[in-house]
Amino acid sequence: MEEKKKELDPDTCQDIVVDETPKPDKFRGPDQLLKDLGIIGNIEAEVHKAGIIKELAGLGFTIEATDISSGPAINVGDCTASVLANAK
Repeated sequence: MEEKKKELDPDTCQDIVVDETPKPDKFRGPDQLLKDLGIIGNIEAEVHKAGIIKELAGLGFTIEATDISSGPAINVGDCTASVLANAK
């Protein structure tokens, strides 16, 4: 019998977005820029996206890296929204 995957919710997506940053302990709120959590350039953004993809795969979801908004000038809320909207 196939197990039905859980629905993604904003809190789970935000947890994944924050946990996959280099400095998750610096998280203060969804308006915070990812640069404050260690996403300081393209390399960190790519690693961040790869981590999000891996975490989602563990929950039974897929997402394309190009569908994830990540970078120093992106805030946690916008990244979370991109994950929530595009994970399948």
